[in-house]
Amino acid sequence: MTRPGMLHRQPHRQRGASLLFALITLVSLLVAAIALVRSVDTGTLVLGNIGLQQDATVNADQGTRAALTALAALTDRTANGADGSGYYASAREGLDATGQQSSDAARTLIDWDGDNCAYATSGTYAACNVEPATVAGLPLPAGTTVRYVILRQCQNTGAVASANCAAPLQSAGDGGVDRSHLSYSAPTRPSSESGVFYRVIVRVSAARGTTSFTETIVQY
Repeated sequence: MTRPGMLHRQPHRQRGASLLFALITLVSLLVAAIALVRSVDTGTLVLGNIGLQQDATVNADQGTRAALTALAALTDRTANGADGSGYYASAREGLDATGQQSSDAARTLIDWDGDNCAYATSGTYAACNVEPATVAGLPLPAGTTVRYVILRQCQNTGAVASANCAAPLQSAGDGGVDRSHLSYSAPTRPSSESGVFYRVIVRVSAARGTTSFTETIVQY
């Protein structure tokens, strides 16, 4: 029974608007948290890869030293070395050391892993017949491999000749004996070479698929 002068009030219905906004907020926070975690993981991965790359470069330096030691010990540099020695008495025209320097199908590749150049697509190269030497005895991290190839910078194997091999030039004096004298009959010209250039290519394979290449030019 309703008393005179009093109003009868109906209870308000709960429409759930607050719950909807709360769910939206939670989803937004969840997405932000996932993005933050992924960002931190990516940053950690990048830093780790940079560290591995630096280690690989350091190991490549040791590989270069090992290659130079092997080169100095060679008694005959006019012919290719035995299989597995990594030494070649010619520059191997068209050589693609990394497999990514050229797209010429006539290129020659180095069989770095002894798997017939499986790192390159079949038909994108003409030959896979340059075999590297593996460096042993180094205190390398687990899963790290160091290999090198030495190429004498000559067009062909055989004896060294000025028309065949790349070598530094030496200056030769002219026929004059006076200071500042210039004789057109006996001008100053570069003369015979002294030593030959050798190209040393080192590849280091480390963890997480890290690969480092270095090249060094030396004269002997």
